[in-house]
Amino acid sequence: MHDDPSSNAHGQPTSATAAGAAPDVVVGDRYRLVRLIARGGMAEVWEGVDEVLARPVAVKVLLPHLARDTAFVQRFRQEAVAAARLSHPHIVALFDTCSDGDTEAIVMELVRGPTLREVLDEEGQLPPARVIAIGTQVADALEQAHRGGLIHRDVKPGNILLSEDGRVLVADFGIAKAAEGSSDLTDVGQIIGTAKYLSPEQVEGHRLDARSDVYSLGVVLYEALCGRPPFAGDNPTTTALARLTTTPLSPRQVRAGIPRALEDAVLTAMARQPEDRHRSAAELREALLGVNPSVHDLDVGDATSAAHLDHTSAVHSDAVSRPATPPSGVAAFARRERSWIVPTALIVVIAATVGIVGALLGRTEVGQDLFEAVRPRSSPSGTSSGGDGVLPLAGPVGSFDPSPGDGRERDGDLGALTDGDTATTWSTERYDSRDLGGLKDGVGVIIPLAEVTSVDRLEVVSPTSGWAASVYVAEDRPSDLEGWGEPVARAEDVDGGTTFDVGGARGSHVLLWFTDVGDGSVGNPYAVQVAELRVS
Repeated sequence: MHDDPSSNAHGQPTSATAAGAAPDVVVGDRYRLVRLIARGGMAEVWEGVDEVLARPVAVKVLLPHLARDTAFVQRFRQEAVAAARLSHPHIVALFDTCSDGDTEAIVMELVRGPTLREVLDEEGQLPPARVIAIGTQVADALEQAHRGGLIHRDVKPGNILLSEDGRVLVADFGIAKAAEGSSDLTDVGQIIGTAKYLSPEQVEGHRLDARSDVYSLGVVLYEALCGRPPFAGDNPTTTALARLTTTPLSPRQVRAGIPRALEDAVLTAMARQPEDRHRSAAELREALLGVNPSVHDLDVGDATSAAHLDHTSAVHSDAVSRPATPPSGVAAFARRERSWIVPTALIVVIAATVGIVGALLGRTEVGQDLFEAVRPRSSPSGTSSGGDGVLPLAGPVGSFDPSPGDGRERDGDLGALTDGDTATTWSTERYDSRDLGGLKDGVGVIIPLAEVTSVDRLEVVSPTSGWAASVYVAEDRPSDLEGWGEPVARAEDVDGGTTFDVGGARGSHVLLWFTDVGDGSVGNPYAVQVAELRVS
């Protein structure tokens, strides 16, 4: 059981512990504290043991300044009692409340496993199927609470737990409501500290309903898909206010390979006006279950009506059909994207007709000779050499991470760079800063050509902003950067993809060497993502 910690990199608290909380202390004559798990703006969370039932528990101990606030403690207990009525496999169970001298605490189910916050900090973006699995379980928990008249008010990655048994659980129901009106919490920044996930009506101080939690879950799903939150400011206040005036980039503008139906579900949940959102958490869950995570929407067909796949052993349902037109809450750029379908469908019909004629012609001797003459030659890696002067490859793209690097850079995804599918991507490792964490001068990928030839252009398809790289061409494959000689092209502060003018340099190996991994728009904290490389 975790809270969003205000702690150092090793998870140790940065200030004095809660009054009366220490290892081996027994709270409420029953719960022995074992070890501190996390510390947030309101409380410390301890692993403990219920000595009556001999079972592990999580004990949330209020910080001293809140334990002394009589009004807050009363609200805290009331909301704890309300939350204790919730019984659901995706809600952290609340067992007991304790008042022991200067110590106020609640006792909960101990969930072993990381928070979603910890997972996002470690991995950045998550695969669409995993985002769907998490989102459906959280929405299921929220719907159960909403039916019981309880609004969470603080849905965020730190309150979403990923247990070792595969379940996703939501913690801290009602605690944010108990916090309202406490000046002490304003001082420690508990509510302001979660500004990234507040709904517009929370920012404006309006009355809340279940759709506020739907909005916050939409923001969480956006961050899980894109590796960054939709709104970011210089401080928590500007971050909170940004959602009142700013339309974020669509997830598919930030990251390739996100199904359009999943983007629609997230953007609808994040609609600025509550009436434009999903009407309930259950409706958001159904929208997520209607997504096929394997559909990248590169060809014609509305993914919103595709039968979905089982996302995890715990998340499955019959396929749910969705409207052919997006809900009014979907941002304008998502609606415009649908307008491409009709003309594209016409193109596909024409292409199919041509294909039938071609198949018939291919049965004749003349037709076969004609096809043989114009058929592009395939490289050993399977990448075609035909079309737009794209050069054939001698083999798969390789990573280039010389000392002090470890010689590898997400090698398992390198095939995505030349598969002709912009929905599949490779990315660098994630670094702590734009300069690769100061660990090394750069990192790159090597494109092996079928023969020594003149290279005119290197096209890079990428959703990342602010990155920089140099291009080198050599007749062999040097083991260090010095062996590549001088770069033949360079680009800085690239916003998305670009084409390098290589100038006819001759060689059989092309190195794309990243020296700046971008502004963090894709990747958490910093990484360059590339969907496709083409050498011509």
